[in-house]
This record gives sequence, C-alpha cells and structure tokens, in this order.
Amino acid sequence: MRPLIYIALGWLLLAAVGGLGQTLGLTIMLPATSAALVAHVVFGRELSLPSGLLVAVSLGYLEDLAQGTPIGLLSLAYGLSCCALVWSSRRLAVEGPIARALAAGVAAALVDLVTFALLFSVRFRLGVDTEALVTGLLQARWHALATVLAAPGVFVLAELALGAWDRAFGRRPRPARRSPLQARSAGSTLEGDGPSDWT
Repeated sequence: MRPLIYIALGWLLLAAVGGLGQTLGLTIMLPATSAALVAHVVFGRELSLPSGLLVAVSLGYLEDLAQGTPIGLLSLAYGLSCCALVWSSRRLAVEGPIARALAAGVAAALVDLVTFALLFSVRFRLGVDTEALVTGLLQARWHALATVLAAPGVFVLAELALGAWDRAFGRRPRPARRSPLQARSAGSTLEGDGPSDWT
C-alpha cells in the first residue's frame, strides 16, 4: 500500500503546485515535487527496489499527463533516474534535512538531464528545435534549486502520510535504517543482519 500512498501524494502535489502556479500566474520555476518524492523513496529506503521503480515510473506518467509530453518520456526518465539514485544510495550516506533536500535537487537535475538526452536523440522525428532543447536544459539549474527549497515540505508531507497510514492500521513505525557508511563500518548490510531492500 505504501507505493500507492506515494503515487497519490505525488498526484496531489502535482495538481496543487500546478494549480497554484496557474491561479497566481507565477512565472518562476516551479519545483519538481515528483523528483523530491523519488529521492524520499530511494534515500529513505521506505520501499523495495521494484516498488520504488513502480513509484518512479508512475510519477513520471503523471508528469507526462500534466505537462503534455509524449506519453512514456518522463516515465522512462524517472525510471532511469531512480536506478541511478539507487546506485548512488549504496555508496553515499544522505542524512539530515539539508543533505536530503540537496538529494532532491540532484534527482530533479538528473530527470531533466535524462529527459534532455531522450528528446535530443529523437528531436528530428518529433520535430523539436535543438536550440529550444538547449535553452530548456540551461533552465534546469533553477528547476533543481526550486526543488531543493520545496523538498523539506514534500518530505514532511510524505512522512505524515505514511505515519498516518501506519497508525490507522496499528502498524509499528519502521526502525531507522543504517546509512551505507555505517553498514560498511559494521561489516553488515543496510538492513543489519538481513538482506538489503535494494538488492
């Protein structure tokens, strides 16, 4: 059920941020709340790898629908970015609110880079102007910055939603997981004596 909570929260955030931007006529770069949720899934280790990929691809599909991009483009970009983030999560410890917010910014930048690469590879078939693609890529830094600023709020909402679900069904909250660096120093896996969710 946790993957569905992430997907529902992603849809609500996507609608809320887009609606707010449209209503207020905002011209600033809006945050990638879906990328922040993917970072929360990966670095918080809330889900198994298949479930995490399901969340990432589903959020990408919702982004495809919201932005009017070719269906499957952002789904693929989010899926590939999730795999890259999982690879990095095995080597980097992301702890504390600042590090987690920066990880969300990296996730947003990674999604933008993968999307650019995919569009660039099929630009002639889709009739996309190369100069427009490059101009869009240069704006990725502002997209990442907006995501960094919004990430703490997204993380709080995710934890509140997951905590409410656990309390509603009388489940105990999951114990805090070790960082990869702590696991290496202890000579064990991320889960302690059991196998890691990401293997």
